[in-house]
Amino acid sequence: MAWWRPAGLPPALPEPWRELWRLGSGALRWGPSLCPPARSPGDPRNRRSRPRVAPTWGSDVPLTQPPAHQVVSERQQRPLVAPWEQDVSGDCRGPGRRGRSLELVGSQALSEQAELISRQLQELRRLEEEVRGLRETLLQQKMRLEAQAVELEALAWAEKASQVEAEGLRAALAGAEVVRKNLEEGSQRELEEVQRLHQEQLCCLTQAHQEALAGLTGRAEGLEKSLSGMEARRAEEAKELAAARSEADLLRRQLSKTQEDLEAQVALVENLRKYVGEQVPPEAGSQAWEPQRQALLDAVQHLQEDRASLRATAELLQVRVQSLTCVLALQEEELTRKLPPSDSLEPECVKKHQSLLSRWREKVFALLVQLRSQELEHRDSQKALQGRVAELQEQVTAQSQERAILHRCLQDRAAEVDVERMGAKIGLQSTTAKLEQAAARLPGLSNRLSYAVRKVHTIQGLMARKLALAQLRLERSAEGRRLKEARREQAKAVVSLRQIQRSAAREKERNQELRRLQEEARKEEGQRLSRRLQELERDKNLMLATLQQEGLLSHYKQQRLLAVLPSLLDEEKSAKSSSRPPGSEAPVLPAPSTGNPRRGSLSVLLGNLQGLSEAIAKEEAVCQGDSQGSPAPVHS
Repeated sequence: MAWWRPAGLPPALPEPWRELWRLGSGALRWGPSLCPPARSPGDPRNRRSRPRVAPTWGSDVPLTQPPAHQVVSERQQRPLVAPWEQDVSGDCRGPGRRGRSLELVGSQALSEQAELISRQLQELRRLEEEVRGLRETLLQQKMRLEAQAVELEALAWAEKASQVEAEGLRAALAGAEVVRKNLEEGSQRELEEVQRLHQEQLCCLTQAHQEALAGLTGRAEGLEKSLSGMEARRAEEAKELAAARSEADLLRRQLSKTQEDLEAQVALVENLRKYVGEQVPPEAGSQAWEPQRQALLDAVQHLQEDRASLRATAELLQVRVQSLTCVLALQEEELTRKLPPSDSLEPECVKKHQSLLSRWREKVFALLVQLRSQELEHRDSQKALQGRVAELQEQVTAQSQERAILHRCLQDRAAEVDVERMGAKIGLQSTTAKLEQAAARLPGLSNRLSYAVRKVHTIQGLMARKLALAQLRLERSAEGRRLKEARREQAKAVVSLRQIQRSAAREKERNQELRRLQEEARKEEGQRLSRRLQELERDKNLMLATLQQEGLLSHYKQQRLLAVLPSLLDEEKSAKSSSRPPGSEAPVLPAPSTGNPRRGSLSVLLGNLQGLSEAIAKEEAVCQGDSQGSPAPVHS
């Protein structure tokens, strides 16, 4: 509501009505041009001119500023009055000239008084016209005040209606608050459920990863133990190798045959590689739960966005309701507060409404500023939530990459198990073949033994014949020297015969013991290899089931077989070449030929197993270094 003021009222005055009263009173007083010449205080003419100062209705004149032409006339009349006063005072001071100029001064005073009277009459007429205009404006102001009173009554009715509307808004706010609480509780429950499901999935994946890691660690420890056992056995075999150097010639002859077997094994490995590449189903397991995880992540993101939007809406509604409540409270306070009385003619209700309007505008501006700040805070929180969603997506990507790495490790382990199983089968087949060869050579050795026995009997018969001849010679010759020589030869023959008999008995016992040990070793090796095969089959079935669930077996076997088998074959060749001493450094010692082929086959088998164990240990060290970031100890 704008300030109401009469025409000519300055808008910037702190007390407009009092200033107008002062200016209006000054406009109705006589100016300096209307004042008569200076007289003594006891002059009766002063009493006659005193009623002309202001009319009796001057207090009823509305408050206005003096017209501009009146101010100009006053300024023009002031310099005329001053010399007139100076002349009069000068005449009074000079007593000699007073008598001569008295008549002149009287005529001038009468003419001036006549002019002043005419001017005052004109001024009175003009003032009467202004009074009429001011009375008309006063009537208009009264009509305006009556209209404002009607407006105040309408405002009172509007205030009552706004109070009723405020009560309705309070009730609606209470309902909205209940709905908001219900929505927040529902969104909180859904968010907790989604977080619980996500946590369960993470726990399951972590537990599976830990179990797989524990299994791989256990297998690595078992392989290390087996490697240490193999090294111990290697040390024992190294001791036996010193006694088996006499078999170097036989091993050289068998080298060509071993190379042929190696070529056959390489061909078998190639066939197995092709067979494994054809038989393994394609990977399809890892894509089974990926859509579910993505859908859950999308649902979590949508729920978080809905919760943020609902929270922002609830906060904005709360701010609006609080603002409306505050505005209503301010309206009630301003309407009920009594303003101090003032000297102005403006009614009290106008000032109340004016102050209420100013306070309402200030409050609206503050609320707009608060609303803008809340919008900025909401935008910042939305950006923070988007950053949180991006971080969660990065975590999901990292976990998927870690899962892929674990799958690759499992594929590597499965390929190593397959290679180990094939190597164990090949070793078992070679051991069985060597045992069969040894069993086939046993009849020949028994024939040689029987031949040696027959030879001993023949030698005994010859010696008996020689003894008989010697006795005949002794009987025919009396020379003691020949008798002594014959006895010495007889003693030597008896000693050699006994040595041959003892060596034959020892060879027979040794052959029997060797045969028994070969049978026991073959049985133990067969049992151990069968148990190992069962364990490997069980591990293979478990890993195949796991990998078939993940759907990554075919890709793994196609990559790892090409990388592992050539290095394994090279290591086996190097182990074989390192276990064979050169022919120039190995002296050929005469020994019984019954145990040479068997010892050679066992040394070759041990060399193959040792190379296979070293390759497995190296591959496990590489897998553990990739999965855990720290190198595993490899015992060489």
